[in-house]
Amino acid sequence: MALADTGAVQFAATDDSRNWARAAYHAALRLPRTQGDLRHGRTWFPGVDALPNAADGSVDGVALRGPWQDALPLHGAPLHRAQLSIVYPGYPQRDPDQSEANHRYRVTRCAAHVDGLLPDGPDRRRFAREFHAYILGIHLNDCADAPTVFWPGSHRIVAEALRQAIGAGPIAQTDITEAYHEARRKVFDTVDPKPLQGAPGAALLLHRFTLHGTAPWTGGDHAEGRMTAFFRPEFPDPQTWLNAP
Repeated sequence: MALADTGAVQFAATDDSRNWARAAYHAALRLPRTQGDLRHGRTWFPGVDALPNAADGSVDGVALRGPWQDALPLHGAPLHRAQLSIVYPGYPQRDPDQSEANHRYRVTRCAAHVDGLLPDGPDRRRFAREFHAYILGIHLNDCADAPTVFWPGSHRIVAEALRQAIGAGPIAQTDITEAYHEARRKVFDTVDPKPLQGAPGAALLLHRFTLHGTAPWTGGDHAEGRMTAFFRPEFPDPQTWLNAP
């Protein structure tokens, strides 16, 4: 199944991907994590750029290889240090500075979002500021609670909304707030979310415009949490980000 069909593709673990996940898992255990690093009532470690992988994705000399490689829009491009996302039991709790509406959205809608469309200024208007080519997540440990979820086909709805809102204007300077919010409402009204779970070394590949989030923890007893490494390399050209399939 192509990524453009549903907006997400899952890949079963292979010997190569399990080896990489094992190396990444042990590297993750060595990383310091203080209470100040945690969010949502200390139930989520966002771990942006935390994994110490090389530009080829390798960790401690273990190569990043898996069945997803031929499906990547930027296959072979240098990789940033991966996000190490760890979701802990009880996720999500409400932070003291978090609004009730924001917390409720995280609980009822899994904090559904499209990466790279960032709030800016006191009114938190949305602009396209990060031009990801794809999102690749690799499961590092055996925990199925609080999975990543996605809304099948949402990438087509979001892409159409963004292209209409931006038109021929400057991509990063165009306010897309209303278009983005309306696209999310349309997705919620017409599509049910699906979980993306997997064993260590299994992977999920998301289209750059796919609406996705994290489901609440449902009660499993897994003290080390659910650990996932995420790569989000960017297109060099924002026009490619907007107009590529």
